[in-house]
Amino acid sequence: MQVFTELGAVIERRWRDQNYAEDCFAEIAAQALSEAKLIERLSAWDIVRWVHTTPGLPEQMDLDGDFGNPPITLFTGSRFYIDVYYWLDGTTSIHQHAFSGAFQVLLGSSVHATYNFDKHKEINPHFLTGRISLREVSLLKQGDIRNILAGPDFIHSLFHLDRPSATITVRTMKAPRAAIQYSYLVPYLARNPFFIDPLLKKRVQTVELLLHMKHPEADTFIRDLIASSDFQTAFSVLDSAFGFLCHRELEEVMGISRSRERFQTLLDAAVKRHGELAELLMRVFEEEWRQNDIVQRRTEIKNEDHRFFLALLLNVPDRENVLRLVSERFPQQDPIELIVGWVEQLATTRIYGSREPNVLGIGEFDHDDLFVFRRLLERSALPEDDANLGARAMRIKSLPLFKSFFNCE
Repeated sequence: MQVFTELGAVIERRWRDQNYAEDCFAEIAAQALSEAKLIERLSAWDIVRWVHTTPGLPEQMDLDGDFGNPPITLFTGSRFYIDVYYWLDGTTSIHQHAFSGAFQVLLGSSVHATYNFDKHKEINPHFLTGRISLREVSLLKQGDIRNILAGPDFIHSLFHLDRPSATITVRTMKAPRAAIQYSYLVPYLARNPFFIDPLLKKRVQTVELLLHMKHPEADTFIRDLIASSDFQTAFSVLDSAFGFLCHRELEEVMGISRSRERFQTLLDAAVKRHGELAELLMRVFEEEWRQNDIVQRRTEIKNEDHRFFLALLLNVPDRENVLRLVSERFPQQDPIELIVGWVEQLATTRIYGSREPNVLGIGEFDHDDLFVFRRLLERSALPEDDANLGARAMRIKSLPLFKSFFNCE
């Protein structure tokens, strides 16, 4: 499209004048996006019409569509290119980039969060331990622009609230000084998702085979593997085992499964070999499960306000920021009243065919629970002489869904 040919020419000229210095590119790209006023000149659907009618496209940088639904390259230069990414669903991935650039919201809105990673130990170049902490979180709307910095100075997640959303991204091919594009697993791990070790991959696949076929010696096989494995392999094996064995509440209640005990035995084998490193893993696995559970529940919800609320519970790790973002989106309303109302509505909404009492998966949630939830959200004291309300408060604070409000460190 001509508008992107013009944008690419401006960026090329300005970057060339800076001798193609990587450190200059993000600001050049962001300034050029701002000046181009793309939101006023075209829509996300103009690009789709162009794809349907043009006799040819620029070289497509992601033909497989691994990033975006789909990604479309709009301009290709010798050192950078311009893409538009369409998104049908949000992603919780926290990651850094091996390139520089800038992005602009063309359609929809997003929760954008940036993070710090305090590295504690490099297990190997592809696997790190440390502590992930939130730096800043904001709502992005149509037209908003953000710089992309290569490497750990820009660790972020972008969760798209609307379906669909579209983002214009201007980016370099690759920044040599930031060759590894780590993704981060809250709260303790960083890994290179593009690193492939064929032996590790096949070991994980055979573990999945043993578990899914219910091999009678599956736990012995897996425990022996963990007992002789490096830490990255132990993590990958336990990650697969956790997904299969844990949070099978219905089976546990019916007394037909001891899956949690089986997993603990495998984890104990990792702790015996790797000590305090392995003790980090349970928190990582539980948070991964919590995120996947909320994402799945969000797909069953159609109300936009309810979907927004679950997106905040998924992506925002503390009460103050959740309340601030609710106020930002609904400036004329009390955020606590809104949240209590949303929880009340969702607690009485069921998924067709599910045995759960509500779409939130939090068990029965009556008026007393709502009263306690409100008081906890307000940080108001409960009556000291009511043991029933105290017990309800303990249950609510233990729910993974409400970790953002009650269990953040």
